[in-house]
Amino acid sequence: MKPTPLLAVALFAATALPAMAQHNHGAHGAKPVTTAAAEEMADGEIRNIDAAKGALLIKHGVIKSINMGAMTMEFKLKDAAMAAGLNKGDKVRFAVEMQGQNLIVTKIQKVK
Repeated sequence: MKPTPLLAVALFAATALPAMAQHNHGAHGAKPVTTAAAEEMADGEIRNIDAAKGALLIKHGVIKSINMGAMTMEFKLKDAAMAAGLNKGDKVRFAVEMQGQNLIVTKIQKVK
């Protein structure tokens, strides 16, 4: 029996697609964690504040709570009011957790 293009597509769909669906492409490889681990604070520096989006661009070190390496990335805030009193260049400690495919800052405080 000679393989047909339809058979090849069916074989691909049956084998590759379920494996691809299990792979999380969002949040730069961050992995979901327990609530207790999400309370762990990470160190960072505010690089930009986008009040309209309720987001902060943070240069951060390793975030153990979500198994993420050091980088600079934008995080959404749980509440846009959390940005009040923060400025570019501020050193901060923050907690972040996965909510669906989004990384959300749940706590943030300036470091003196």
